[in-house]
Amino acid sequence: MNFWAGSETQMTGLSKVSENLKELLTAHGLSQTALADKTRIGRATLSDILNAKSAPGFGTLLSLAEYFHCSADFLLGLKDYPCEEYPYLPAPPFGERLRVLLRETGKSQYGLVHQKHISWSVLHGWLTGNTFPGAENLVKLAGYFQCSVDELLGRV
Repeated sequence: MNFWAGSETQMTGLSKVSENLKELLTAHGLSQTALADKTRIGRATLSDILNAKSAPGFGTLLSLAEYFHCSADFLLGLKDYPCEEYPYLPAPPFGERLRVLLRETGKSQYGLVHQKHISWSVLHGWLTGNTFPGAENLVKLAGYFQCSVDELLGRV
């Protein structure tokens, strides 16, 4: 199920992200303030995620997944379990990882742009490392490559 397609299901996705982050905070005995201090994620950013007002951005998602040593797919509400025991790798630069996936899967930039309705300039920004996809686009990209978000990020 794609929690990130359409405004109503996007709200469901945001609620799931919020719920999963709250679960991790409770399991680790952390307050929102303590997590902000430990991860250097802004308190307002964490508050917006915890209150289902916004999805984590690329850097925030990686910081949370690395801090909790859990699946990015869990944080995004795409998996039911955090998979904390899995040996996650540090994420390589996103542009490099995207190039590798395109090459390994034999998929084209043209197909990606047209099938997932992503502009050429946005794709160029990702490939050059000047910009990074948000949660919704990470889910779109994982769908295009038929992999998990963690695989997309090169964490597994």
